Amino acid sequence: MPGADPILVPCDSKFAGAGWTVIQRRINGSVNFNRTWIEYKNGFGRFRTEFWLGLEKLHLMTKFQPHELYIQLEDFKNEKRYARYSNFSVGNEAQSYELLSVGEYSGNAGNALDTGDENSAKNMKFSTPDQDNDKWNHFNCAADYASGWWFNECLWWLV
Repeated sequence: MPGADPILVPCDSKFAGAGWTVIQRRINGSVNFNRTWIEYKNGFGRFRTEFWLGLEKLHLMTKFQPHELYIQLEDFKNEKRYARYSNFSVGNEAQSYELLSVGEYSGNAGNALDTGDENSAKNMKFSTPDQDNDKWNHFNCAADYASGWWFNECLWWLV
């Protein structure tokens, strides 16, 4: 990242080839994801267990060049699904870390980030329990689901 200090990030080469930066890991609920805006901005948890890398790091990583996003999902029966997006980018804090782009979808988990309709997470601002940026007038999706995300109207994915 031009002009930025290096940041420590976890990498994974077990899924879909080498060189993936892991931005979130949720396994067993050992880390509470019901966090504040500041915590989602800066990141939390431990790389070896469960964590969120941080919105500011996501913005800096995706600001200068396109990045692929690979989402690996595994259920309690160890069945795996994935969603892959060709051009993932996140806005800055003044933009409430808006999900600016996801690009083309491939995979077998379903395209929940860019549904092509009013329920899409694409172009949504990030919401946390203490900063409601979703489109749902009656609820704060992040508070209801006890987790930050690019919520639209509390529908589709929560990873």
